[in-house]
Amino acid sequence: MSTYNRANSTMGSMAIAMGIIVGILLIMALVVNWRSEEHIPSVDYRPDAEMLAETADFTAYAPEGLPEGWVPTSTDLTTEEPVTWKLGFATPDDRHAELLIGEEEPEAMVEAATGGGERDGSSRVGGEEWERYLDGTGTRHALVKREEGATVVLSGGSGYGELEVLAGSLREV
Repeated sequence: MSTYNRANSTMGSMAIAMGIIVGILLIMALVVNWRSEEHIPSVDYRPDAEMLAETADFTAYAPEGLPEGWVPTSTDLTTEEPVTWKLGFATPDDRHAELLIGEEEPEAMVEAATGGGERDGSSRVGGEEWERYLDGTGTRHALVKREEGATVVLSGGSGYGELEVLAGSLREV
């Protein structure tokens, strides 16, 4: 027969039990917090950039030396006519930016990439002039540079500042 009597329980026993429960909850909270950090998968775009340089009849560009926080998230190279390359990034401001370079008809390419955006001035990056475009909702920005045989479009939900950083990082492959 047990000699335990509930009437003889002390506050100390209850405090120990509560301490154990709080300790377990703290450990669980730390594990959940540690495992829930955002991790954006990264892709290696160099093979597609090199293939573009080999197959395209125009100058191929790829970003080099982007500041910390730029994560390449997607790459899509089409080597059939017309040759195009799309390279997507998550930006340091948690936005999306995209590089599109190709030999499609320039106006159609700009129309598609900017969502029917209207001219919004220009930006000077690295001594080159880029046309600015802004879509009708004011949320999608684009920088456009037309070259011989190709058009380069930088677009996305990021603002002109981030797109200018991306433009400044472009180097010939």
